[in-house]
Amino acid sequence: MNRKQYGKRKKLRKRKIKRLMIAYLLRTIVILIPIIMMIRMVCGCLYIYERFTKEDEKVNKYTDIYTDRNAGNDVAPVASTENNAPGFCVVVDAGHGGSDGGTVSGKAVEKDINLSVALKMKAILENDNIEVILTRSSDENMSLADRTSVANDSNADFFISLHCNYYEKDAQIAGLECYYNNSDATESKVYAESIINAVSLSEDIETRYAKTEGYYVLRNTQMPAVLVEMGFLSNYSVSDE
Repeated sequence: MNRKQYGKRKKLRKRKIKRLMIAYLLRTIVILIPIIMMIRMVCGCLYIYERFTKEDEKVNKYTDIYTDRNAGNDVAPVASTENNAPGFCVVVDAGHGGSDGGTVSGKAVEKDINLSVALKMKAILENDNIEVILTRSSDENMSLADRTSVANDSNADFFISLHCNYYEKDAQIAGLECYYNNSDATESKVYAESIINAVSLSEDIETRYAKTEGYYVLRNTQMPAVLVEMGFLSNYSVSDE
């Protein structure tokens, strides 16, 4: 095998790993988002109920559908964790923290939800032999510059920042949103749109759109990056109780 052929095979392998990584991220998000973002109103206060249960059969259905729809893009199936993406590194950023609580609605505090999801995402992805680096693993203050430095210094392959939304003018607005930087409308856009498409297959949560936005963490990371607004804390359903 000459150098040219070797280089071509290496490039194809790297591309396949990235596509496989997209599928793993989708499965992880499909598991987490419907569970974390179950918000109810009880006695005038909002509570977050975390119901982490095994939903392998349901998740496999979603990822299989996603794979079938994207067969032309050679996205690998992810129903089994026997196939993994060794050497792939993801930075998971739990937005806000410390004195910056983010949006607050009753007893639901954004910084806590973001961290809870990040920790669960880390556990799931590491089970697939994917390296995960957290920008924060506890309730601590962290600047935007520090967050991007963690990502850039790690030479990671992908960056995802987790947040919760709030819109005080309309409590009926709901749904997951995904943002990417408009200066990188290639891989980051693919990740953002893939997340929206995968979550939309679930009947448990609404999706809104994937769109460009010039957020600091998206502009200053040196790898494909997305920011996910997991849902609106301003939206709630009244408990039957």
